[in-house]
Amino acid sequence: MDNSNGAPGATTTPADSARRIKEAASHVIDRGREAAMQRVHEGAERARSSAQNTTSALRRAAADIEPDTPLLGSGLKRAADWLEEAAGHLGQGDLNRVVDNLNTFARRNPALFLGASLAAGFLIARLGKAAIESTVDHGLPSGEYSPGLTTDGTPGL
Repeated sequence: MDNSNGAPGATTTPADSARRIKEAASHVIDRGREAAMQRVHEGAERARSSAQNTTSALRRAAADIEPDTPLLGSGLKRAADWLEEAAGHLGQGDLNRVVDNLNTFARRNPALFLGASLAAGFLIARLGKAAIESTVDHGLPSGEYSPGLTTDGTPGL
């Protein structure tokens, strides 16, 4: 008598074992896919937020530069418009469209793309430097850094 319901003493056919393994593998793959998509969405949200900050900085730079250099100011505005559109696509989770738009923008406006990339790099570097300096300077007068002291002013080991 073949009883493959999982009861003690029951025999299991190879087809039942294969089905169970396939179901378990499918379940693990589904959970992995869900976790990966969650991470992608979290990363996209962080990128969207960063893009919005960069867009604001580009618009401020364009406003400052435009009176003296209208062509550069106009280019920065276009870069900000593109970045804003890309951030909207990121917010919708359409990563393929963002990459396609980036490629199209870079092909159509290589000098502007390079300039915007450099500006974004300088902005990110400046923000990083400011964050590091505020961490290092915490609690020390006039920005002095003493490697022998901890952040609360006590001697370090």
